[in-house]
Amino acid sequence: MQATPDSFRALARSSPWRWRTLHATFTDKRGVVEAWVRRPGELLVRRDGEPDHYKSGVPYTTSVLTASRGQVPVQPERRLPHEVAPFLRPDGLVAERPADPWIDYDDPMYRNFQWVAMLDPVELSHNVAVGDVRSADLVGREVWWARVRPEEGYSPRCGCCALLWSEITARDQYGDEPDLLARFAAEGYPSATDVALDLQTGVVVRLEPIGGTVRSFRLLIHEVDADVDAVFAGLGPR
Repeated sequence: MQATPDSFRALARSSPWRWRTLHATFTDKRGVVEAWVRRPGELLVRRDGEPDHYKSGVPYTTSVLTASRGQVPVQPERRLPHEVAPFLRPDGLVAERPADPWIDYDDPMYRNFQWVAMLDPVELSHNVAVGDVRSADLVGREVWWARVRPEEGYSPRCGCCALLWSEITARDQYGDEPDLLARFAAEGYPSATDVALDLQTGVVVRLEPIGGTVRSFRLLIHEVDADVDAVFAGLGPR
């Protein structure tokens, strides 16, 4: 596969179909944590000196009952990404994700929704300007780097903790709070964000805002699709 702006966007929307388990170390200014993800819907995070953090289920999943008059309400069947087939490009990356609202795309959350977006960075696949795309080796894994800027219509998983913090993001999230917007403007926004996507998984492994006060992070992947049953043993239903 060739690294281009279009293929970078396609990789960003492909994560749900490229891996089922992940073992990695996450680092930001708050410290270092070790994490295991088992799809669908399980997360274990370990940090020295703290109790293990285990979560199951996807964040803010909704249940809606539908029925015609005189009928018993029926709950639409929820599905998982690996149970549906996306439309693929010739290179095997996802050209278009199924738009069914009853597909549960999210992974469990740790701290905030930026974690969810890191594991499935679909927000980088549309309404973003992508430049300087290049393939590179990063700690023994092939990644695609790009310099990314949000454009009008950028739709993060959560506006307060978007992967691409910017004036556009702040305005869309806090447009009715002028004092807060003035504070953000005084602090300064990144001019762009350098992002590295792991080629095998589509996961964000580096996020490096250029300028501003936004935190960077890095994810060091240790194993993909390994047997993690022993790690999760006794932590939840399976």
